[in-house]
Amino acid sequence: MDFFKFIFSITFLKNLVAAVILVLLIVFGLKIYLGTYTHHNEYHLVPDLTGKSFEEAQKILKDRKMNIVIIDTVDYNPKYPKYAVIEQNPHKNDKVKVGRKIYVKLNNDSYAKVSLPQIIGKTKRQAVSLIKASGLKVGKISTKPYFAEVVLYAVYQKDTLKNGSKIPKTSQIDLIIGDGKRPVEDTGNNTDGDTGDKTDNSIQNVLDNVLGN
Repeated sequence: MDFFKFIFSITFLKNLVAAVILVLLIVFGLKIYLGTYTHHNEYHLVPDLTGKSFEEAQKILKDRKMNIVIIDTVDYNPKYPKYAVIEQNPHKNDKVKVGRKIYVKLNNDSYAKVSLPQIIGKTKRQAVSLIKASGLKVGKISTKPYFAEVVLYAVYQKDTLKNGSKIPKTSQIDLIIGDGKRPVEDTGNNTDGDTGDKTDNSIQNVLDNVLGN
């Protein structure tokens, strides 16, 4: 009986009400604190960083209480300055919370290098197709007396290239191609006593390239 009397006593009810109020105040206070700490319902629009230098983009984001993180560089794009922002995530006008990290990719400072395709000994048509497919450009095409109409030399900025030579992407490659008018027997510089094996080997190498052997 004493227990039930205590439960329904004024003292117990006062303590119970005080405990409930205290719990409510604690919950309400935590809600306010967490809302402030996590910036609940506080959003900002992500600015467009495309074309901005890293330093400029960093300042813009700092003013908006955001952080910038570089994740990669991309192939050089001449439309943008070196090391300018090319891609960003989240994208412009996306809503993000304060303190959000914005991940960016920067423009490289130069074109990536590619290998000169196997064009020496190929026909003009084959060589042009291979050059374009490699991201390179065909420059000046000239001819030289030779028994076969094939590529004899590939030149980049006065440097003679070999198959597989590394050059910047989009570079212009000049070609020197045989005119196909020189007789086969005139391709060597045979002297008395020379069996002609050296000339025959040279001819065979060219024919092998043309035929794909």
